[in-house]
Amino acid sequence: MLVGMGYQFVHLETYSRKADSAGRSTTFVLDEAERRLDACQHVAEPVPPTVVFGMSVSEVRDLHDVRAAAAMTEAAGKARRIRSDQHTLGTVVASFPVPWDEVRSAPSKAEALANWERRTVDWLRDQYGEQLVSVLAHCDERFPHLHAYILPADPSMRAKVLHAGWSAKASAVAAAKAGGADGKTANAKGDVAYKAAMRAWQDSYWQAVGLPCGLARLGPGRRRLTRAAWQTEQAAARTTAVLMGKADEAQRAVQEAEAELGARSQAASNLEGRAKAAAENAYSAIAEAKMRLAEAKQAVDSAVAARRQAEANARREARAVLAQARIEGAHIVAAAEAKAAPMRRFGGWLGSVWAGFRSVERKLVAAADARVAAARTVAAAEIAEAKARLREEARQEVGDLLTELRQTAARAEDERKWAEKRLEKLEANAKRHAEAAQQAKDALGKEKSARQRAEAERERFQSLWADADNVLRAIEQEPCGGTTFGHSQR
Repeated sequence: MLVGMGYQFVHLETYSRKADSAGRSTTFVLDEAERRLDACQHVAEPVPPTVVFGMSVSEVRDLHDVRAAAAMTEAAGKARRIRSDQHTLGTVVASFPVPWDEVRSAPSKAEALANWERRTVDWLRDQYGEQLVSVLAHCDERFPHLHAYILPADPSMRAKVLHAGWSAKASAVAAAKAGGADGKTANAKGDVAYKAAMRAWQDSYWQAVGLPCGLARLGPGRRRLTRAAWQTEQAAARTTAVLMGKADEAQRAVQEAEAELGARSQAASNLEGRAKAAAENAYSAIAEAKMRLAEAKQAVDSAVAARRQAEANARREARAVLAQARIEGAHIVAAAEAKAAPMRRFGGWLGSVWAGFRSVERKLVAAADARVAAARTVAAAEIAEAKARLREEARQEVGDLLTELRQTAARAEDERKWAEKRLEKLEANAKRHAEAAQQAKDALGKEKSARQRAEAERERFQSLWADADNVLRAIEQEPCGGTTFGHSQR
């Protein structure tokens, strides 16, 4: 929101610890800021200030007094403490041209006040950097206003260096005297430099704060404007401020759109990376399942080969036992025949003996056959047990592998579904990104148009500023002219 109902007021001053002719010193100024009764008699009902930026008044006072007590300057080649009348504190007062009654009753003007305060603090920080230690707001006078306090950073605490007008005048006077000018001429050149520097300082504030807030650079009285001309200028200021506000809003919209687009692009990239990782995990799980299946098949083949080897070993052992039994039987029969040969003459008796030996042979053969049958039975049982054991182990291994494979396949399917969903979301996000980019382009186009209109208004106002400066210079050249800039609304 903007005001468009007045003109800017901003004032710069420096103070020393020793009171000036009007009784103003650093102590008095800080007492007035803190709303001590003996220093703010112009305020009917004093209210403590609000810290808008930086330190409180008491903290500013303590820091100033410590640094001023330690400040040194060089004189005649020796370091000396600074004089009490050296200016060590800079202050800036800026006033908002809408009474508190109107601000409190109109939300739009309260919003305009907040915008003015923010822009003023930003301008002060840009002007003075870390030397700006505090900005206070007073709400117990008719018009809202800010007090800024600046402490010089140099060891000598020379506050006048922070004053644009005094600094420019000192430089101009020194340059004029170096060029051979007398004191009067040099001082006159210094006054011209003072006015030019303060005019530039006021222009800087107007460019950063006044123009965006709809405030005129100068009031109608100093430029001797008619009421109609003043109203026309106010309307133009409101229009310019509106255009600048829209341009700023468009710029912010573009920046926000770009930031959102970047965030969405990053999110889309992250989702795409996760989808690729999920797909790679699924492929890895499938490859691992295939490898495990191949290992199970190899284990089954190994078990079958071991079973066949066990059967072959059992058959070899049975054949060996049978062969050994036959050899032993043959040895027994041969021994019996050898013993019976000399006695064959005994006829039948020997026949009966021979029959006995044959009976023994049959028994030995039967025993050998029984041992072979027992060996075959044991071998068959061992083979059956080995087959059963290998079959169970293979079945268990294959079952475990199939279960793990099913689980892996299920996980892979879940990952695939998740990846498909994320890809759908990515496509939707990409579509929204495209729409956001188009909106950003449209907003940028609007911003360019708004800036072009604002630039046209600014160029129109430049001619008004030139006319105002010419009038101001003419007034300053009059015998009754002064050097005060702005107006006091405090």
